[in-house]
Amino acid sequence: MRVALHTIGCKLNQYETEVIREGLIAAGHEIVPFTARADLYLVNTCTVTQKADHDARRLLRQAKRRNPSALVVAAGCYAQTDAGRLAAMPEVDLVLGNADKLRLSDWLAGASPEPGVRVTNLSQQTAFERVSVQAFDSHTRAFVKIQDGCDARCAYCKVPLARGPNRSRLVDDTIAQVRQLCEAGHREIVLIGIHLGTYGRDLTPPVSLAELLRLILEDPRPQRLRLSSIEPLEFSPELIDVLAAHAGRICRHLHIPLQSGSDRVLAAMNRRYTAEQYASIVGELARRIPGLALGADVLTGFPGETDDDHARTCELVRTLPLAYLHVFSYSPRDGTAAAYLPGPVRPDIIKRRSRELLAWSANRYATYLDSLVGTEQSVLFERQIGEHVVGHTDTYAEVSVPAGEAERNDLAQVRIDGVTADRCFGHVIGSARLPLSGPGSPPSPSAS
Repeated sequence: MRVALHTIGCKLNQYETEVIREGLIAAGHEIVPFTARADLYLVNTCTVTQKADHDARRLLRQAKRRNPSALVVAAGCYAQTDAGRLAAMPEVDLVLGNADKLRLSDWLAGASPEPGVRVTNLSQQTAFERVSVQAFDSHTRAFVKIQDGCDARCAYCKVPLARGPNRSRLVDDTIAQVRQLCEAGHREIVLIGIHLGTYGRDLTPPVSLAELLRLILEDPRPQRLRLSSIEPLEFSPELIDVLAAHAGRICRHLHIPLQSGSDRVLAAMNRRYTAEQYASIVGELARRIPGLALGADVLTGFPGETDDDHARTCELVRTLPLAYLHVFSYSPRDGTAAAYLPGPVRPDIIKRRSRELLAWSANRYATYLDSLVGTEQSVLFERQIGEHVVGHTDTYAEVSVPAGEAERNDLAQVRIDGVTADRCFGHVIGSARLPLSGPGSPPSPSAS
């Protein structure tokens, strides 16, 4: 069977799509591009915003138009939280929740697989479902899912309904997955989770994220470790110590959600910190880790947000050592506390506030890139574009060099010569083709 897969949303969805892909290949199916004619189309959906829901429905309709006789599968977070809406679409044949989508190949192997809805209730899920991949197809960096679910219950967020409660991957299983991906040739491993900073609290005995990082780094093979988003109050002194001690090998790039600079709005969002606490944490990180690139999420238009609240957010971000913002416009999500709050903000006001923050972020990021000119940076090259090879520094700045100087999956020291648009350009210093670290070999100088 020819199967086409498409992922919407976060790195966890991307990791889980890779699990599905490998399972299908092992069962003898052929994976084809989503734009090709296929026998089965699967859209691994997101439901963080109304736009994500809309995108999922659009892609499902496109798939059925591409081949009216194909099986069309809606899977993932939107399927988990609104299976009825998706099942009612005439284009959709099968709806699979977040646990069920991982068993797609088993469903296809059934004697007479029946379309319908298969959505396991995750509200009582207490154990991390063990999933692994052999390699991360067509990527130089590989994701490792180490945590799922969330207990925080932020007022605007539907993720706990889609992912269930907090649960962590066992330490030995995590280390084995990291080792497998390093042996497959991946130089950079990204540790991902819905609520990454809570990793290990549910294990027996409990384990901290900092302890897990130390254990992973005992093996020289991961040349780079990157962390996905971590909540501000989860930066313990122990975690900051580990990040500072291994800066470079643990990528000097942290994304720390802010959401608002107004304490009143933060409280209404059920965010458990103040603007002052946030500023103190990111300030400490910037002091302890030279060259650190910091990013933040900001949510505009939360119910009841006033011009004064927005002004407080703008004032705060201007004072923080941030390199960029991710700006989101609030949209009500069924089942969340915020959906029932009074004081909706007009769409035109939300757009104006978003544009203001995005403009500030673009200017700040340009300043950040300018600060790299003349410096030497470790770059992992990922793809060729025309006559240049493009990759990222450990701080996640994009860098291009002439194609003859490096190849995909090279990890090299690069001198940054200038900036064009939102990308740096430079030239490789010395050899780009650093060997992959093997068992017992020291980590590459470019990765430490």
